[in-house]
Amino acid sequence: MVDVTSQVSVQTAAAAKPSARRYYVLGLLTIIYALNFLDRTIFNVLIEPIKKEFQLSDTMMGLLAGFGFALFYSLLGIPIARMADRLNRRNIVAIAFAFWSAMTALCGAASSVTSLALARIGVGIGESAGSPASQSIVADLFAKNERPRALGVYAIGTYLGVFLGYFVGGYVNQHYGWRMAFYVAGLPGVLLATILWLTISEPKRGAMQESFVPEPLGPTLRFLASQRSFVIVLIGFCLTTYTNYATAAWIPPFLARVHHLSSAEIGTYAGTFKGLAGMAGTLLGGFVVAQVSRRDDRWKLWAPAITSGLAGPVFALCMLTQDFAVMVAMLALTSFLVGFHLGPIFAIAQTVAKPSMRALASALIALTATCFGQGVGPLAVGMVNDALKGGYGADAVRYSLLSAAITTTVGALLFVWAARPIRADIARAAA
Repeated sequence: MVDVTSQVSVQTAAAAKPSARRYYVLGLLTIIYALNFLDRTIFNVLIEPIKKEFQLSDTMMGLLAGFGFALFYSLLGIPIARMADRLNRRNIVAIAFAFWSAMTALCGAASSVTSLALARIGVGIGESAGSPASQSIVADLFAKNERPRALGVYAIGTYLGVFLGYFVGGYVNQHYGWRMAFYVAGLPGVLLATILWLTISEPKRGAMQESFVPEPLGPTLRFLASQRSFVIVLIGFCLTTYTNYATAAWIPPFLARVHHLSSAEIGTYAGTFKGLAGMAGTLLGGFVVAQVSRRDDRWKLWAPAITSGLAGPVFALCMLTQDFAVMVAMLALTSFLVGFHLGPIFAIAQTVAKPSMRALASALIALTATCFGQGVGPLAVGMVNDALKGGYGADAVRYSLLSAAITTTVGALLFVWAARPIRADIARAAA
């Protein structure tokens, strides 16, 4: 990797000014983020065939879907993000992207539960480096009031990846088997990582600020811990992310067990009504919050709080209804409402942190949320599935998923709380 200091001298201020090129960078990073979530999501639509081949419990599938991945993602994310605050972020993203794509492909070659778990851990190690560095790049290309919109575009990668993961996994598994699905998901990423390396240059750090002063790790952590809005948002985002990951992992088994859909049908319904609706909510959330928060920064959190709060009862209805059409409509609405908050929350991490802290702030948000959401969400639902299946059979997954309705509601309340100090925190970060 190349130290960013060696590249600043050959950069110009135009690198950070509004231009078509910054949208190219944003678009490419969004595609990479989408493939990040494709590689996570495809495992979820393959839970049933993998469980059958290796004779595993729902608890073990929850571990494979989330905990092992999230543990290493979280352990390595902070030191790698610290590197991204000092070294070339383009290089970090490209190398990490190529690595996690290769590890996704290796999941298809797994000959045992152990080798599959190791490959999943490799995916988590690679993906821990991608998003913090990418978000830091975006923050240096777009000013404060543009960031909710720009990071809203970036955040649609979450649901674009979910959409592609369900479709690719469902279709390829039904026609060619679950192993081929991993190959199809992973190998294209190696090529795209090369395109990133060759076509994107490192932007000037702090280009949208008047000054940029690198700071040691200790003062950085103390500053972020002193930003009350950041700390409260971090906790709230952990809870709403639980909802995202628990549903991403267990909606495919729910559709198979409760509604008796085939693998290809699961890919179609889950991809369309969870993936596309989530993309719409995420994109709209970024644009709406960018507009309504121009006069009052508290709307950066009030708007996500409203939609996340509505998502709880809507998802409860999704799980409890016996009507297939109502279930599908409520699934789409839940994904839309939960997706709405992603861009604004990513933007908060960039806006209440100083320029020298942005990758680390992003990592703290993403890694703690992933550790709780992806590490605990799929595992907790899997454990409750196993506990309830004796009394409820296939319907056990319906009731275990209700926990996701509770967590997003509590997360919404925390966003309301975090809105109170946000204006003062933004002023401190800009000082």
